[in-house]
Amino acid sequence: MSQPLDLPDSPASGGSRDELEFVAELCRVVASNTELRPILDWIVQSTTARLGADEGSIKLPGPESGATTAHTLIRKHQPGLDSGSWESPVTMCVMGYLQVKGEGFASPDLLDDDRFPALRKSKSRVRAVLAVPLRTDGRITGMLAVTNRMPGRKWNDGDKRMLEILATHSAGVIEQARLREEEIKKKELEREKELMERELNFARDIQMSLVPAGSLTCGPWEIHGKVVPARQVGGDYYDFFTLDGDRFGVTIADVSGKGVPASLMMANVQGMLRAFCNGEREITEAIHQVNRSIVRASSGGKFVTLFYGEVDYAHGLFRYTNGGHNYPYLRRADGSLEELQAGGLLLGLFDDAQYELGEVAFAPGDSLILFSDGIPEAANGRGDLYGEERLQALWRDCAKVPTAEVIERLLADVGKFRGSAGQSDDMTVVVVGPRAGA
Repeated sequence: MSQPLDLPDSPASGGSRDELEFVAELCRVVASNTELRPILDWIVQSTTARLGADEGSIKLPGPESGATTAHTLIRKHQPGLDSGSWESPVTMCVMGYLQVKGEGFASPDLLDDDRFPALRKSKSRVRAVLAVPLRTDGRITGMLAVTNRMPGRKWNDGDKRMLEILATHSAGVIEQARLREEEIKKKELEREKELMERELNFARDIQMSLVPAGSLTCGPWEIHGKVVPARQVGGDYYDFFTLDGDRFGVTIADVSGKGVPASLMMANVQGMLRAFCNGEREITEAIHQVNRSIVRASSGGKFVTLFYGEVDYAHGLFRYTNGGHNYPYLRRADGSLEELQAGGLLLGLFDDAQYELGEVAFAPGDSLILFSDGIPEAANGRGDLYGEERLQALWRDCAKVPTAEVIERLLADVGKFRGSAGQSDDMTVVVVGPRAGA
């Protein structure tokens, strides 16, 4: 059933004329197109027309895994025919044959060809096939083929010569266009990467500009905070500031999402919190107003977890409310821990959300740690989480550690646990503890 592809050393004069016409037109097409697709379209259409076939096909290796990408085009002026990619078994058999044999082949019926027994029970519109490899610098870089939907066509020597000639002239042009297109895509990816890097840097700048530049000392207390942004910048935020009288406010928040949108939302949260939590309103009323503002300002379904509290060091009290954030740990002078849970739902969900006020004693010898979920949810290479228990144990062990050193000790312990695994989320910590020398 097979016909070997036996090509003479030189084409006949008629073939030479056809060859010259093809080359001249190919040059015009290449000169007017820088993209690969129009060049492939023209080669397939021209080849199909010159050989009087139903369809023509160019198949090129994909950029990964040696996969093939088929480009199939129906011959013009053939009503009633449709076009599409070859069936996968047909593609693999034909391409495999060309790669192994390194030469073209002709078949009056691919599905009844002794060289392709795997296709005998297949169904395909690809029946009569004439296929040759595309070669560039001695490498097979693809395939050029023409097909008929009805079996039985006996491809003559002129058909074989013509397809080989067309493939010879097309291979280099296709390879150059393909490489050019890959280079363009590579540059586009590099530009996209640069834009993403700029966006991330911009988001980090926003994030870092909103948090205190240093520590704060109030009465017998000193307050330290730090945020360590992940590569994909999130919306972690912390703040602390003095209020009228012997009081100061401290807060930590986490805006949903990543990148610039989260950072911009965080900037809004900071402005709202500074405006409402000024010491003149009850804490729950202030957070209620912050929540309403977030609900009305957020059109993209953003929400915020937030903890806010005020230390009244003249009376030894800490008043607070927790809007869905990780529970801070209050460590007593005797080493016991209390979770600060009083509050309500995270902010940004419901306009009329209410928040409960918590009030606890806060005296010299006590200390407070606030943190974002990037601490307990830090994961190692096995997927294990740092967890609340490790955090609690370290916080207990820091009872004699100067307040200014606690954060670095915690972050070092998290880093040791995480090992070579990357940081997946922002890590933020705020510590309120005894003032140095007090």
